[in-house]
Amino acid sequence: MIKNNNGGIIMKNYLKRTAVLLMAGLMLLAGIAVPCRRAEAAMMYNNTNYATLSGSIDSNGDLHATMYVMGINGRTTKIEVALYVEKRVLGLFWTKVDIGCENNIWKDYTTKISYSNTFSTHLNSGGTYRITVTYTVSGSGGSSDTITKTETLSY
Repeated sequence: MIKNNNGGIIMKNYLKRTAVLLMAGLMLLAGIAVPCRRAEAAMMYNNTNYATLSGSIDSNGDLHATMYVMGINGRTTKIEVALYVEKRVLGLFWTKVDIGCENNIWKDYTTKISYSNTFSTHLNSGGTYRITVTYTVSGSGGSSDTITKTETLSY
C-alpha cells in the first residue's frame, strides 16, 4: 500500500487489476450458472411429437383432465391412453380414487395421428389429488413411446 499526497491509502496497480479480473470472472461465472440450472434436455420420441396433460377441479368438485397427443405424420399408427386419479391420504400416501372404471383406470385409444379428449369425474371430498396419464404411442418410427404425465391439484 502506498499513501497518496492527501494522506489516503491506495492499492498498488497489480492489486487493482487482480481485484477487477477476479470480479469480472465471478460475474461471468454467475451469468453462465443461471441458464444451466434451467436448461432441460428436449425429449426425443420415436413416434410422438409431443404430449400434454392439463387438469382442473371446479367449485362443485368435478375433476377435468384434458389430454392431447400429437404423433408424427407417416409414423404414428396407434395412441393408447390410460388415466387414473389418486388422493393424498395422511399427507404421505396416495390411494386410487373410484372413477367408475375397471381397476379405477380409464382407458381409450385411437388409430389417428393425434388424440384429444377430456376425462371428467366427480370428487366426493376435498383434498390433494394427482392425475396420472400414460400415453403409449406406436408406429413405424421404432419401439413404442411410453410417456407419463402427472398433475397435482387441490380442492
